[in-house]
This record gives sequence, structure tokens and C-alpha cells, in this order.
Amino acid sequence: MPNRRYHIHVICADNDQLLALDRLAIFFQTRAFLTYDVSSKLAKASLYGRQCIDSCDYALMLIGDNYGTVQKTGVSQMHLSYLNAKAKTKPLIILIKNHRQDASISRQLQEFIKLVVRQDNQLYYYDTEEDIDQLIVQAYYSTLSHHKVVGGWARGSEELIEFSKQTVSERFSDLLSNSKAIKKDESFDNDVMTDSVSKPIALQESFNIYYSAQAYEGGNLTDVTRSMILTWQEVLTVLIKIPTTFSSYGLQNFINRLIATKAEQDIKQDMPNVHAVSRCQISQDDFNKLQRQLVSANWIQLTTYGNRVSQELWKLTFYAKSLLNTEE
Repeated sequence: MPNRRYHIHVICADNDQLLALDRLAIFFQTRAFLTYDVSSKLAKASLYGRQCIDSCDYALMLIGDNYGTVQKTGVSQMHLSYLNAKAKTKPLIILIKNHRQDASISRQLQEFIKLVVRQDNQLYYYDTEEDIDQLIVQAYYSTLSHHKVVGGWARGSEELIEFSKQTVSERFSDLLSNSKAIKKDESFDNDVMTDSVSKPIALQESFNIYYSAQAYEGGNLTDVTRSMILTWQEVLTVLIKIPTTFSSYGLQNFINRLIATKAEQDIKQDMPNVHAVSRCQISQDDFNKLQRQLVSANWIQLTTYGNRVSQELWKLTFYAKSLLNTEE
């Protein structure tokens, strides 16, 4: 088992090569963390794809029988993600399906394949989805050897290894099973039930996160990565403003907005001539840690379970809401 797991973003078309995608998921179960392009029909598909590519260590593109849903820009999400990965110079693994001469594939897909082939990429061809199992072994380890990246998640204790294999639902269940009931706060009415909390958080307590952003200075654009101090009260204030239910992706967007309110002043400490800051994003590792802490403290809880993290919905607990009420 490798000592390091990387974040790989899978670039793909809507509802295409589903069995091949499942085979990739099985192969990478203990080797990498995967994110996937989402349907172009979703308003935030492009933003999500760009954010995933920005944070990933490697990108993997699967070109099958479909080009994908065309966006207003005139291209599909698969095409757009490919261009983003190339612009960010991400190490790219490309699997292309061999099509028979009489195969009925769209002109857009044909042109896209020609573009990919013309751009001198490392390509791997497959005939059927069954070929993926053997092909991905060669493609993945060849890419690792030729494109070493500084990043990934280093394995620690066996406990962390087991945690990495769990779904969000399983992690949530484990946290609840280990949680301890807290005593009722005397300031609460006797009819109000308090939630069980595993690791209480003090609202005034602060913590560090890392974030990336783009700073504009004298007409030049600079990518910056900095640390920022947040308080749990700031986080809770953000959570209160989120709609009744939200996805992990939605939660991350709200945290990014919180960072954006402080980033310009923060960055100007070292770059005083900066006149604008955009695209503030918390690091994926710090966001994952923050979300686990919110679950452990019983500030958020799952309301909808899914096979993928993107299908699961969360909500703010009564306990978390009561914390702000007692502060007023």
C-alpha cells in the first residue's frame, strides 16, 4: 500500500462510461482521493471543476462515447476542465476509447479528440471498459514516476488509514457513537433538550487555516497562498446564514466567502499595493479538518445520505443554534 495518497480530479462527460468510472474508483480506493466533473446542467459546474483542478495533484481524463452537455460557452464541462488542467500544467492521464470507423459519435467529440491528440499528451487507448483495470495500472505508475509532485496526504497511524477509507456517513456514525452527552446548561429552559457533543468548541477560540487567492497589483495577477486566523464564532455566524440544508460543497463556498472578507487586508500586509483580491479558497485539507471538527462538536449533522459526498446534505443542529442565542 503506498505511503502517500494524492488528490486526482477525474475529467469526464455527463453519464458516460459509468462502468469505467466505477473501475477507476475501485483501483484508486487506497491510492488516491477522487473528485469528478459534475453535469454541465448545474449552474456551478464550471466553478466546481475549476476549484477541483486548482487543488488536485493529478488530473485524469476519460474520453468515451459522448462529448457531454454543451454549456453557454459552446463547450462541454469535460472540454473546459481539460483546458483548465492544461493551463494549470497539471500532470494529466488521458484514457481514450477506440471507436470503430462506423461508430456514431458527434462532430464535437471527434474535434475534441483531434485537439487532445494534437497537443502531444500521454495517451492510453482502450477498446472496452474491461480494459481499464490493466490500463490504469500502467498509466498511473508511469505518470507518478515521470511527474513527481509535492503534495498528497501522508499516511500516519492505522486510525488515520481506516478513517480515509470511510464514507462521510460512516465517519459521522463513528463520531456519534463515541460522543458523550453533556449536562444541561442551567440557563436553558428545562423543556429544551441539548445535543450530545464529542468535542465542545469554545466560540472565542481561534485556529489557523491556509488559503489561496489571486491578488491584483498594478495590472498584474499573482497567485498567493497564506495562512489566516479564524475564530469559531466567525464560523458559526456563517453557518447560521446558510439555508436549511447544504452540501459539503456549499459549506466550503460559505467558508471561502468568510475568508474573502478578510483576505485583502491580510494580503496587503505584505503586498501594500494590491488593489483587489479574488478567488479565495480554503485549502482542501484544512476544510476537511474543519468539517470533521464541526461534526465532532455536533454543530452540523447529516440529513441525507448518498453514495458520494456530493449527494449528502447537512444541516445546522439545534445545539449550534443555541450557542449564538446564549451569547446575545
